[in-house]
Amino acid sequence: MLKHDDMDEVYQLENGTLSDKIIEIKSVFKNGKRTVQPAFDRATGWWAGVDRLTDEEKKKLKYYVTVGNSGEQARLNTKMVLKDGMILNLSNEVDAINWKWLQHLPCLAKSYEAAQSSKAEFYIHIEGREATLKNNRTERVFKALEKVMNDPETNYTDRALLLGVDMEGEPLPLIKEFLLDSAQKNPDKVLAIYRDGAMKIHLLYLKAKRKGVITASPSDGVIKYGNNTILGITDEAAIAYLQMNEDILQLLEQDINPEYFSKQMTKAESAGKLTPAQAAAKAREARANNTENN
Repeated sequence: MLKHDDMDEVYQLENGTLSDKIIEIKSVFKNGKRTVQPAFDRATGWWAGVDRLTDEEKKKLKYYVTVGNSGEQARLNTKMVLKDGMILNLSNEVDAINWKWLQHLPCLAKSYEAAQSSKAEFYIHIEGREATLKNNRTERVFKALEKVMNDPETNYTDRALLLGVDMEGEPLPLIKEFLLDSAQKNPDKVLAIYRDGAMKIHLLYLKAKRKGVITASPSDGVIKYGNNTILGITDEAAIAYLQMNEDILQLLEQDINPEYFSKQMTKAESAGKLTPAQAAAKAREARANNTENN
């Protein structure tokens, strides 16, 4: 079935000039052929893409789609045979009327790519489109490979973790092989870990889970930082919470990267500046020392 938000190219054909309003239907399988009829739409109680006509209106038309007959009269219902290489000229009245219901059939996809991810046996072929899609993907693969190749090796372990694989302690050539392989198989996912600024928080979150600073309850799945701070019930919700709570985020970074945090703390103290999270941490430390002395 063709979805309207994915049909820009097909609409261009439908509204083209007299010479290019041509739609070619191709079969996913060699020499594919299938007899089809309009699909009944339960939501509207009528056949998708078929005009509701009175008997008087039908008399005025040279051609119309017949539906609704049953029993022996069912043979009168409109039917067509879809086959590889079938051409519809939308400048032709009959083809244009039939196209209105054909495009709603679940066996017809908007493209070869869409047919691969559905049960469609046929797809709309637009000259040059498949080559363009392939070229676009090749370009994304090249960019993803370039990102990995230009990335310092010290980042490889973190990149792998962002892709969902903990390769801590693995040889760098093995991690690099994994990243390059991922770039070829799923370039968009690899590009995202280099492009998305939120990935820094995502990485910190994953490291915190690995270290046990952030845990998920086995009974209800609630994700907590420490013993008291509830972050959410899904990874996405927990990361979103950290993004919106800078103080908690900085405390988490102190737990995960204490050496880096100590350096930043020293610089801030020297400059007489402390972030709210650092000030809170200092206050807790002072309260703890006070309690011990008392």
